[in-house]
Amino acid sequence: MKRALYIGIFSEGSTSKMRGEKLKSLLPGWQFDVIDTDIPFSKQPHLFRSLGFRYKTGPVIMAVNQFILENLSFDHYKLVWIDKGIFLKKSTIEAIRSKSEKLIHYTPDTAFYGNRSVMFNRSIDLYDYLITTKSFELQNYRALISGHKIILTTQGFDSDIHTPSVSFESKHNRVAFVGLGEKYRERIIQNLLDNQINVALAGHKWNSFVNRNRKSPFLDFKGTSLWNQNYVSLISSSYFALGLLSKNFPELHTTRTLEIPACGTALLTEKNEETSAIFSDQQAIFYKNFNDLVSKINYYQQHLDELSVVTNNGLNKVRGGGLDYISILDKILKTIL
Repeated sequence: MKRALYIGIFSEGSTSKMRGEKLKSLLPGWQFDVIDTDIPFSKQPHLFRSLGFRYKTGPVIMAVNQFILENLSFDHYKLVWIDKGIFLKKSTIEAIRSKSEKLIHYTPDTAFYGNRSVMFNRSIDLYDYLITTKSFELQNYRALISGHKIILTTQGFDSDIHTPSVSFESKHNRVAFVGLGEKYRERIIQNLLDNQINVALAGHKWNSFVNRNRKSPFLDFKGTSLWNQNYVSLISSSYFALGLLSKNFPELHTTRTLEIPACGTALLTEKNEETSAIFSDQQAIFYKNFNDLVSKINYYQQHLDELSVVTNNGLNKVRGGGLDYISILDKILKTIL
């Protein structure tokens, strides 16, 4: 029997678990094993977890690597898929390499900006293929490994989870955003509130922003974490949702770029070479600047028939465009196996 091993975070609501489950479904007849790296990570004190995230060092690194080595139960795997392996030491990757016929690394995140890891750089040549969603990092990969090992793909969405949960007629007249707080994002959402546009907000690092706007009748803060159906419900029940790109690195599209239209909601996003390659002007609402964003929202609030068309077009695009995890992973498997 062919055996596959998936190493990565496998906790509920994580995109890595979504990918892992879809990968398993694409390998019928295979024995599919999982080493959930969130198990040793979550047992560590908050200080150690923070140290590991920021500096890729400390007890959490030791715990994750030891857990993986202890759970390498078999001597041979046809396929080992590592999802976001920035905590893994070269010695750990060497141990996995010795047991794997094909060793794959996948990350939907940056590998050479905020998530950069000396451990990853030292072990990168041990992989057969490295899959990235970040076109702006291709030169970084090519500086370390042969180009034939690199696979560029888009972000994805889970077609079983990210689906419309309410009808268009039942939506709230508001803009939703779920994501990490950044100064640039604060300025965008502040501008919406100042223009009396209702905003439903969720995510980490918004505490000071929410406190400054605690008296605003236009802000509805939903908490730091929204997963699975709670996330889908907030997005799907809103007329609009922001697909804000990070300004901490030159991001050109993100998971929200695809999840929002998949939830049956109009995507508000910047136009760039990647977002415009995925969507036309009839499938998403592109904006040029803060004022243009407000103008577009005001226009569609007054033309709900047109908004309904854009929303439906966006939904049909992501559903039929090979942008779900099953379609993306199926294409990758046909390349690597």
